[in-house]
Amino acid sequence: VVDATTHKLDFFEALIRLECEDGTVLSAGGFVSIAEKLGLIRLVDHYALDLALATLREYPAAKLSLNVSNETACDPEWLSKIAIAATAQADIPPRLIVEITESHAAESLNEARRFIASLHDLGFKVALDDFGAGFTSFRNLKELAFDIIKIDGYFAVDLDANPQNRGFIKSLVDLADLFKARTVVEWVEDEASAEQLREWGVD
Repeated sequence: VVDATTHKLDFFEALIRLECEDGTVLSAGGFVSIAEKLGLIRLVDHYALDLALATLREYPAAKLSLNVSNETACDPEWLSKIAIAATAQADIPPRLIVEITESHAAESLNEARRFIASLHDLGFKVALDDFGAGFTSFRNLKELAFDIIKIDGYFAVDLDANPQNRGFIKSLVDLADLFKARTVVEWVEDEASAEQLREWGVD
């Protein structure tokens, strides 16, 4: 994820993959939904956190964002693990952004509020992932103190030919600005789109 103005690296998004016995590699879309159905998603999230923390310890200059599933966002064991890491090494919280989805914010506003407050108390930043793809309401944004709002990449496609996408992104950027949250737009594939987004105030 790069800074829209300077083009310098801002942070990396940590994306988990599953290596099969035959050497093939599955993206998260190939196994996360199955893990959720089998009740195993918390194990995946715990392991992803272990990998992210190990990476931050190995690379002192690294800054990562990490997705957390809805089930894990209310798991005290996961929160305890990240709290222990923050207490043991003070430079970890400023270098790890925790991402939650719109659906989690919509499902339980009170739980999401508590989760975000706990992470803020520990020094972590929190991002709202895939904004625009789900159900987040104006009220949810008002109630939840997100530091970063990631706008779903669907709206960054064909900006020149799609006035609806242009209007939607402009509106979301204005909304994020109202709540003093930084904005990230996903799936930006060319310099012309990046320049246009930069002009609209995308961070």
